[in-house]
Amino acid sequence: MIKVYLAIPYSGMRPSSYYQATRAMHAILSHGKYNVFSPITHSHPMTEYGLPQDWEFWGKVDHQFLEWADEVWVIIPEEGKDRIDKSVGVQAEIEYANNHNMKVRYLDYQFLEKDLKENFGEL
Repeated sequence: MIKVYLAIPYSGMRPSSYYQATRAMHAILSHGKYNVFSPITHSHPMTEYGLPQDWEFWGKVDHQFLEWADEVWVIIPEEGKDRIDKSVGVQAEIEYANNHNMKVRYLDYQFLEKDLKENFGEL
């Protein structure tokens, strides 16, 4: 199985990021060819119990999952592509991927099912 690190902006859109990332993770895992780690799906519930929400804290955790992954997939959220450009975390994740010759793919959440079918066939 190809190991995917699934990135999405978090700051300023926390509940929406959690919903979009978790839904995308479900759709990708359902295909059966990919193992997916979504840091937002994993970490958002922990922030609800008081862990920090900032990249300074989570970057250390997420870095190990980036090392595990074969590819980085970035969700373009419903809130727009500009959120990716403004996201410290997503920019750091993309930079890590580029520095380690990892494939970076972009999935537009508004067209998630269409993008997944075009990339992977019927789910």
